Amino acid sequence: MGELDTPVSRLFKEKHISYRVQGSDYVIKCLNPDHDDSNPSLRIDKIKGIGQCFACSFKINIFQYFGIITNNVNIKVAGIKEKIRDIRQAENGLEMLDGYTPVNTKFRGISVDTLSKFDMFYTDKVENMDDRIIVPIKDIRGRIKVFVGRHVLSNANPRYMIYPPKAEMHLFPAVLDSPTKKLVLVEGLFDFLNLYDKGLKNVVATLGTSTLLGASLASKMMPFKAHGVSKIYICFDGDKAGSDAASKLKPLLEGLNFEVEIVELEEDTDPGSMDQESVDRLKKYIEND
Repeated sequence: MGELDTPVSRLFKEKHISYRVQGSDYVIKCLNPDHDDSNPSLRIDKIKGIGQCFACSFKINIFQYFGIITNNVNIKVAGIKEKIRDIRQAENGLEMLDGYTPVNTKFRGISVDTLSKFDMFYTDKVENMDDRIIVPIKDIRGRIKVFVGRHVLSNANPRYMIYPPKAEMHLFPAVLDSPTKKLVLVEGLFDFLNLYDKGLKNVVATLGTSTLLGASLASKMMPFKAHGVSKIYICFDGDKAGSDAASKLKPLLEGLNFEVEIVELEEDTDPGSMDQESVDRLKKYIEND
């Protein structure tokens, strides 16, 4: 993602200090001489240059540290530029992340064709997104609103990360391949990818059970209604959390004039683990319903 040039970043470059971007901060190795910081943990505000090490609590003003008299006008200008960039990102969407490397091999049995169709990629240039396969989540206009990264190890904690942190989650994908009257809703990214890869194309992931349980439900479902969808099959995980979420969501969707059916899965199973035969049965059931 394009980096904002600030007095702080220019100072780092002048002093040959390596840094990475994390939200509204830069992260560098701690400058406390008594702290051997092998895992960079000093966070510096991009604009103000004020920071604190979250390992040793060392506090710093990076300009004062290097004996530089700051120009408040320059800092204010940098702050304004940051706000303008945030507004532009909201209007135009995010740029692809630094270090973007397209996926070129299967992942968890999902074909390269499917992974590539949704622009999935890797990067080692963005904190907390390395060792993850990442998908850009786009809106109906094709603007990237958030990135979701799934760790390559199934037992990683956390398994999923989003970028930017705390960004609003959108449905995935926002646009179907073709008009349809029937839509399958699943919870997770790889629930969606598994069904799609095995031939069930009218499927959408909520990316979490709570995504559709808020005030934005109507606006998030409107594009699918405009696409011709009149019936929704909720196919959440076969556990208590999935069952509870499906039960809560059903009347909300019915309130938007969708016909809704809950597809009950066996306990401890999910759409992401369904084999080809199971997906074919589900697809046939929906087509013949």
